[in-house]
Amino acid sequence: MNGNPSNGFRWAVLAALSLMLANDALGGPVRYALAPIGLVGLSYAPFLIAASLILAYGLAALATLRADAIAIAIFLPALLWLSYALLLGLPRAQAAFGLYTWVPFFLGMLAVATGARAGALRLIAGVWAVAVIGVLANAMMPFPWVGESYEILGVQAEFARAWQAFGVERLPGFSRASFTAANQIAIGGALLIAGEIRRAAKLAIWLLSVLGIALTTSKAPLAAILVAPLCLALYDRLAAARRFRFSQWIIGGLLAVAIGLPLAALVGFRFGESGNLAFLSLGSVGVRMDEMWPRAYALLEPYWPRLALGVGFGGIGAGQAYFDAARFSPGDNLFVFLFVTFGFGSLLFAAPFWLGNRRLFQAAPAAHRELFLVAILVLVLGAMANIVESVIPGFLLGMLAGKAPDPRAAAFEGQPAIRSGRQLRLDPVRI
Repeated sequence: MNGNPSNGFRWAVLAALSLMLANDALGGPVRYALAPIGLVGLSYAPFLIAASLILAYGLAALATLRADAIAIAIFLPALLWLSYALLLGLPRAQAAFGLYTWVPFFLGMLAVATGARAGALRLIAGVWAVAVIGVLANAMMPFPWVGESYEILGVQAEFARAWQAFGVERLPGFSRASFTAANQIAIGGALLIAGEIRRAAKLAIWLLSVLGIALTTSKAPLAAILVAPLCLALYDRLAAARRFRFSQWIIGGLLAVAIGLPLAALVGFRFGESGNLAFLSLGSVGVRMDEMWPRAYALLEPYWPRLALGVGFGGIGAGQAYFDAARFSPGDNLFVFLFVTFGFGSLLFAAPFWLGNRRLFQAAPAAHRELFLVAILVLVLGAMANIVESVIPGFLLGMLAGKAPDPRAAAFEGQPAIRSGRQLRLDPVRI
């Protein structure tokens, strides 16, 4: 492997991602088909395969006896906060499941380390068609798995969630939840629109994306498919010298919104009563401010040491849903989820949105453009959801996190940069 473990992992990362994307996009029917024959546990295999790959990469990096910044950034926090969660008294199964939900994030970091960034984004864009077809088909006919449940390891779980917003059905399509399908459409659609295709095709993709997301009644993904293409269009119209500063201002503004909303709720700010137009309403923001975010903050009691270090893996989110349902909180904001998990350690997660951007812009403007789009999507979606526990948004957040410690690795497609001691030899980058 020429002393660099990433050289042999690129195709394995893309294969693992393909399995996870297929399982995410077709989660409802896959589980529905496997349950009667007692094989529903196979639906969890893609995550386990990806987790094994991440562990193998860490061992390979260790075997080279060279510091790998991304491997360190994956394994050091994982070991620290997993051990910390156990010290707080969380059951082992709950803490382990909490760490398990971070697998897409870690795989996203690995995609950067192995030069799989561009290939991974192409795979994610391909999910768009499956998600749109699933939602449109679901609008014309009910799917038998929606609202039905199965049991695994003594825990009841739904094949696909059945629920409503202001009396309007939230359609999951082929996925397990309406917001999952909406995320797939918003992210895949934005990536396709950012590509080199005709304007008529871009308009058709955008219109179908808006229609598909509207059928899921998900508001943050709707905002994402409106905001992301607009910001990218403005970015492309600027002179090259002005694009970097523009991207930093946009990221800063979106960060301020995503962090500012839960902070405003913490000091007592609330939106007044508002009506709704179909499923469109500020009511969901109000529910988060009134109930969801305060319930998440309550998990930090008693404050020492939780305020400083959080509750660790499994202390909030899906780990709770299965093992501590009475105190369950999904977080419903990326930075609320991170703060409750890591305490002030969560400040490290602001770094992926800023660190390495200038170096990446100088080394590979096309890669910087792609990751600027990724940052917009992550921040818009993360304002109203924890996103870490969703496959595609979590993976994208991991890509940003991988870019921060090693921005030049993010510039490469295919063969990654070759590390030699403290130097990093760069091949020419084609723009």
